[in-house]
Amino acid sequence: MRIIGLVLLICLSGCGYYFPGQSGTLPGNVEKLYVPMFVNKTSEPGLENKLSSRITEVFARSSKISQVGDVGEAEAILLGTINYFESHALAYDKNDDISEYRSTMRVDIVLQRVGNKEILWEKNVGWSSDYRAADNKGTQEDLKQLAIDDITLRLSEEILHKLLDDF
Repeated sequence: MRIIGLVLLICLSGCGYYFPGQSGTLPGNVEKLYVPMFVNKTSEPGLENKLSSRITEVFARSSKISQVGDVGEAEAILLGTINYFESHALAYDKNDDISEYRSTMRVDIVLQRVGNKEILWEKNVGWSSDYRAADNKGTQEDLKQLAIDDITLRLSEEILHKLLDDF
């Protein structure tokens, strides 16, 4: 009976569970990373500022990434292009009025070595956030901005996890 318990304990301890974004290193064994302002190819103003700031903030919390303030100090540069943003009606009430919206953002990310510009990693990452509709236009815009804040946070965390785990 002890042997069965020991075998079960060994199997369970090697189940492969890990915390995303905590296990790996940056592709190409990069240690110093420069993150410039992302490019916004959408018609929604200010997305590049929000996402770039949020990525810098999220990456600063990771012990796996050392961000530098100058490209000359970096081993690699993380380039990002926001290529899609849309807010559209998601649900309607019984009067056929919009009751809920969904905002979606998609970003192309490239990790490029400084110097020879070798592409070490690239992905397309997207995220959506749903929010209720409001009768007041000002309130509606505030709700949309809160959804954008949520999207930029989730995208930043997703980019970090994918970079470190190379999914």
